[in-house]
Amino acid sequence: MFRVTFILLLLLADAGIARASEEIPLDDFLAPDDIGQLLISPDGEHYAVTVPMQDRTALAILRRSDLKRSGHVMFRAGIHVHDVRWVNDDTLVYTDARRFGKLARPQQSGTLYRIRADGSDSRPVSREWVRLHDTLRGEDDLVQVIRYNSGGSPRLARIRLANGDAVGGQVKLPVPSGSFHADNTGAIRFASGYKFGEIRSRQFQREASGKWREINSEASSGVAWNFAGFSADNQTAYLIIEHAEGPDGFYSYDPKAGTRKLLFRHPRVDIGRVLRSPVDGGVIALEYFDGKPTLQLVAPRDPFAKALVRMAKAFPEAYVTPTSYTRDGRIGIYFVSSDVNSGEYYRVDHDTGQAAFVIARSERLAPDRMAPMTPFRFKARDGLEVEGLVTRPRVAAGQTAPLVVMPHGGPTNVFDQWGFDREVQLLANRGYAVLQVNFRGSGNYGRAFREAANGQWGAKMQDDITDATFWAIDQGIAERGRICLYGASYGAYASMMGLIREPGLYACGIGNVGLYDMVEMYSDQKRTRSGRDYFETAVGNVDLASISPARMAAKIRVPVLLGAGVLDDTTPLEQTRAMQKGLENAGQSPEVALYEGEAHGYYLRKNQRDWAQRVLRFLDTQIGQARRPAAATE
Repeated sequence: MFRVTFILLLLLADAGIARASEEIPLDDFLAPDDIGQLLISPDGEHYAVTVPMQDRTALAILRRSDLKRSGHVMFRAGIHVHDVRWVNDDTLVYTDARRFGKLARPQQSGTLYRIRADGSDSRPVSREWVRLHDTLRGEDDLVQVIRYNSGGSPRLARIRLANGDAVGGQVKLPVPSGSFHADNTGAIRFASGYKFGEIRSRQFQREASGKWREINSEASSGVAWNFAGFSADNQTAYLIIEHAEGPDGFYSYDPKAGTRKLLFRHPRVDIGRVLRSPVDGGVIALEYFDGKPTLQLVAPRDPFAKALVRMAKAFPEAYVTPTSYTRDGRIGIYFVSSDVNSGEYYRVDHDTGQAAFVIARSERLAPDRMAPMTPFRFKARDGLEVEGLVTRPRVAAGQTAPLVVMPHGGPTNVFDQWGFDREVQLLANRGYAVLQVNFRGSGNYGRAFREAANGQWGAKMQDDITDATFWAIDQGIAERGRICLYGASYGAYASMMGLIREPGLYACGIGNVGLYDMVEMYSDQKRTRSGRDYFETAVGNVDLASISPARMAAKIRVPVLLGAGVLDDTTPLEQTRAMQKGLENAGQSPEVALYEGEAHGYYLRKNQRDWAQRVLRFLDTQIGQARRPAAATE
């Protein structure tokens, strides 16, 4: 067992420990995790550990026997080690992410690197722009990469680590944009993706001749297929297929006969994750996000499925995720996290069944100081069942508390999930209850639930958020006059629309990187076919001005805080400017924070800190936590 400080000292980094006070310092929530990935080598002799730092991410390779560092990678400031994987007992590959142009957030550079476990032979594998697709079971010197040619469809190739040369032919994706799907030997069997301008997916099967055959078109069938892996013998493929009503189903698919069979379908939610065997790659289990995580075994006799069940029983009400195994499967590394636990790594000996704690992802955020997150369900005013999550501050002791209602972004396919959320925990630590709502249109509840949002921006989608707020009042969690809306992207839109539609219910609103003027947004989106199709399907044939908060700002009578990244191309800066102007024309004086170099979310720590401080001060002023000493977090 080793400690975070040991690794960080090896890399000349500073760990830092949270104070024992009731109020956790703001920077403890904003600081990067002490470690990121932890992967065991195929022979079990080494650990590979990524270490996030203030201005870069490093890689440390440690001997498991004595936990001494045998090798490491640390780029200059602004460059981050990314996507680390063991290829064989002695070699790892990784990519890097770095800053390009004025944008603060790093982007993948497209360079693939290698390094030996003893720290030697650290160098680029290929100078061309590639993305690592997979390592290959049973191959010690080959990896699969995706090559991107200008103007053409992506191509998948096998390259040799020794010199970066391609081995064998390339496989071309049958559509301009999409993904390849390989069996457990690395053979490409399926593909999925989109043609230019389309918003509905297509799925293809690769014949023995190498030709592609389309096996599903969402535009024709009305449902999307997603490939989920193979059985251990590679004879059966697994598919996740939408249903017209209710959640997705998990199907077996016979590639030779072209037939499929429904195996599992949860009564309420879609499939969250697919888990595979470390030895043969076969699918062994499914995980559902049904409030809290639940397991469905696909291969119940598989020894690793049984080990997963034992770990899940040892950590009830937690996510248990295998991250890596030794080649023989004897030793596995499992990542365990929950609503109050940002994550811990455990080493499991599958022969003895013993699990040993290895390291916590962050020592600053102790689970016993975090606030539990509770799933709940309620009926919206039209009878639709909606799920939400509520986090109550520990200091509330069951009494009402000032409430922050946080609609998520997206909105399509995105959903709030039970688990550790730093921003939610920060607010709860400062005495706020937090309400999250998976309003219609959210992912995880099937196609019909998602499409129930079509044409309902600012209408029934908004009603779901309102009804959840009234649920919180009825439950004694919150009271009128001490409730604030706070969201990012679409969540910012919903926050401003909530202030417009429900005067008197909310005391304030916060919009971050938001969408506020639907007229202008449509004008921008209709320049592409896919943008136009999505917008017209999701928003519908409505008067866009009537669902644009910026054009109805005169109806907002409470204080507003707005934030935006100057380089945002998802919801351009002009959207926040329009909301600001609308409020100012109505006699309001919104607080506005604009961040240079940032896009759709904030990457630089100074900007994260500034925004968090603004949010806390605004909430303190508007819904009653101003008694908190200002020096406690700054």
